[in-house]
Amino acid sequence: MKLEFNSREFWKKRFSTYSDEVVKYLRYIFNDHLLFVLIIGVGALIFYYSAWVKTLTPVFPAIPLMVVMLTAAIVFGSVATLLKRPDAVYLIVQEKEMAHYFKKAQMTSFWMQAYLYILVLLAAMPMYAAVTGFSYDRFFVLVVMLGLLKLWNIFFSFQASKLEASDTGWLYFRVLLTALIVYLLLGFSFIWTIPVTLVLLFSSYYMLLTKTRELTIRWEYLIDKEEARMNRFYRLVNLFADVPHLKGTVKRRSYLDFLYRPIPYAKRKTFAYLFSRTFVRTNEYVGLYVRLTIIAAILMIFIQGFYLNILFSLIFLYLTGFQFIPMLKHFDGQLMLKLYPIDDAWRSRSFIHFVRILLAFQAILFGIIGIAQNDSVSGLIILAINLAFVGLFTFLYVPYRVKKLLEQ
Repeated sequence: MKLEFNSREFWKKRFSTYSDEVVKYLRYIFNDHLLFVLIIGVGALIFYYSAWVKTLTPVFPAIPLMVVMLTAAIVFGSVATLLKRPDAVYLIVQEKEMAHYFKKAQMTSFWMQAYLYILVLLAAMPMYAAVTGFSYDRFFVLVVMLGLLKLWNIFFSFQASKLEASDTGWLYFRVLLTALIVYLLLGFSFIWTIPVTLVLLFSSYYMLLTKTRELTIRWEYLIDKEEARMNRFYRLVNLFADVPHLKGTVKRRSYLDFLYRPIPYAKRKTFAYLFSRTFVRTNEYVGLYVRLTIIAAILMIFIQGFYLNILFSLIFLYLTGFQFIPMLKHFDGQLMLKLYPIDDAWRSRSFIHFVRILLAFQAILFGIIGIAQNDSVSGLIILAINLAFVGLFTFLYVPYRVKKLLEQ
């Protein structure tokens, strides 16, 4: 008896497994510590943002700024196909029956990513209304029209994946058309921009559909894209918990060898050397540190204020230190490392000292920005507060967390 392939049931099983995995990992990300920091940070941003909006004049480029932000939010993201590597072998013969599966994947991807452009639009509306004079009533029409534009991006990108060079020319086409439509919707009357938007979206999608009608799915390409999408999620989760699925990347970076020379060649400094090498050569760790440092510096430069500088510097010092703590167990999977006759106390001290150096560098950088943004006395106060926080964090909190991790 021949069993029929049901793509609907297959999608339900795949999505159920995916949802369970995402929910499990999100529990590690949105823990009490991070939620506490987010609440404080978002509250401060809302307070200062509302005060900043009151100072805006009609010459402020609100629409160009919103075009950039909304275009990035709408174009960002790929279709969550949930395909696995073996699917290229076992499902290729079921390509026609997989039509419903891929339609569900596209619609689910839309709902999974729609929140991003809605949050950007919601945050930008006070600025938009203050500069342009348009009413807040435009918000609901914009949500619908931008949602249609997001849906077009999802379906268009999936169809374009059947073509060669879908990551270059067709991506540029989507970005340019999305930016044009966002500009028309934000800057002009809905009476004529909505019909123009509908014509542009449906005509361009129909053009692509006729171009790809006879083409088959590029399974290997879609699987590569799905693995890349999941790997980005795993890298995010890995900042908070160990992820066995994560495929890390390592680079030699010989030009940074000078950072290790101050470390003495001694048995007690073995882990100091290992942690330093791992930080520099592993993209996940050095990328995280650079991103957090740059984001904090940009916020402190463009959102000025003595108390706000203190708030941002402390928040990002905490985030950096908290998210580097799992690095302590980075070597647990290395069996050869267990042969080292090294006391765990040396490992702990080396790790705590390593985190202290990272945070001290950030504290000094944030203090320099504080001095540049405020007077010398205020900047030195910011620097002193940052260094005091680093001391408390690395002498009290980090040793406690390290002890708990080693006991597991």
